[in-house]
Amino acid sequence: MANTFRCSVVTPSSVCLNEEATYVSFQAFDGQKGVLPGASPFLTRLGPGLFTLNAAAGNKTLVIAGGFAQMQGDVLTLLADSAVDAATIDPKQAADELQKATANAVSGGGTSPEQRDAIELAQQIAYAKVAATRSR
Repeated sequence: MANTFRCSVVTPSSVCLNEEATYVSFQAFDGQKGVLPGASPFLTRLGPGLFTLNAAAGNKTLVIAGGFAQMQGDVLTLLADSAVDAATIDPKQAADELQKATANAVSGGGTSPEQRDAIELAQQIAYAKVAATRSR
């Protein structure tokens, strides 16, 4: 069994990452998921949160906002709605986004279920951005 597996993160507009990994963790819709070489095949829906890739060349962290993840053979593919490299996130701007999203959630900014879902998603993404800036 190999000590690595191929991992790709793809958004509608670009390939964000395509590397050999020793370990990957990401937020699935039902909780955190970790993947090691030799993992069984799976298909799962992504949740908003942090994606971390460990590799011999170093670690990478992205903020992912939904999509799907598939493990097939020795290839993990994440088809993400969006992905932001944690190294490019401004900590002050991330904190401001979280403050605004939380204020919007507390004030009851949405009345329909779709509006509430959008508010919660914005808050989860903002929280993940803040967490990503703290883990650098």
